[in-house]
Amino acid sequence: MLDSLFLKKFNEIRVRHLGYRSPYEGWEAFVDSSFHEDRRFTDDRELARTVRASYVDFMGGPRTVRLLGRFARRFPRTATRLLTLLTPGLFRWLVGPMERTGKHELRITGCTFLGSTTPAICHRICKVPTEEYFTDTLSVPLTLTPDPRTTECRVEFTPYAPPKPGPGA
Repeated sequence: MLDSLFLKKFNEIRVRHLGYRSPYEGWEAFVDSSFHEDRRFTDDRELARTVRASYVDFMGGPRTVRLLGRFARRFPRTATRLLTLLTPGLFRWLVGPMERTGKHELRITGCTFLGSTTPAICHRICKVPTEEYFTDTLSVPLTLTPDPRTTECRVEFTPYAPPKPGPGA
């Protein structure tokens, strides 16, 4: 039940950011809007901005996201550990069942998004924008490694490391 509420909320958020309401409901609406999003945005930066805006809204807005980023910068190992523990329960509705495979690693055992779309859409709408969002906005470097053949995806959170000062700094 919680999964269907999260999906409904995320679909409504995407309607606001995409300006497109799918004629379908539930998961089918999400997949349909993803195909629409892929066709509409030919510029990857614009697509990433739209995906990021949806993520920010879903996670409670800019203020909440800034607080989460500050927490991750201050307590990087704790943040990655918490994400590894919480993600399987909180995002099953979006990607399917997950299992922890390490301290900071997960495996999506059958990604419903990858299985419902295409490898290209997975790359453009999920992999690249999600990695950028977690790394740049939440300060938790994330690497997604999808396997289109098996629809599995490796998820690796890396504790935040502040940028090193450049020469002359």
